[in-house]
Amino acid sequence: LITNCSRTSLMEWIQAYRKQGIPGLVDKRTGGNSAKLSRLQIEDLSARVRSSTPEQIFGNKAAASTGQFWTIADLNRAIQHWYGVQYRSRTSLLRLFRECGFSYHRAERVYKSHRESQVVEFQELVEIN
Repeated sequence: LITNCSRTSLMEWIQAYRKQGIPGLVDKRTGGNSAKLSRLQIEDLSARVRSSTPEQIFGNKAAASTGQFWTIADLNRAIQHWYGVQYRSRTSLLRLFRECGFSYHRAERVYKSHRESQVVEFQELVEIN
């Protein structure tokens, strides 16, 4: 049993026992599903994100520079705006993306010093070799 506990959690158990005795060791978690949105709200969210872009909702304050694609930050802001709920877990937001029929893709980095002519030259060089 002790081998499965981290050192921190073991210390927390010891402190709880010293302060409260056996009742301090009782699990106080409530359990159950902690979903913040109902099934109907998720269906509504899916319809809303499919029919609009972040730019249409937030204007030039959308997280992505073009405002055409949904980001985790934009999805969280939209949920807060529409339903008064804020998610703190990135994992929960990724799950909502999947439930809405979207897949998450990490954006490519675009460097400010990026010069298209140099990219073309490099690609031609790579193709030759």
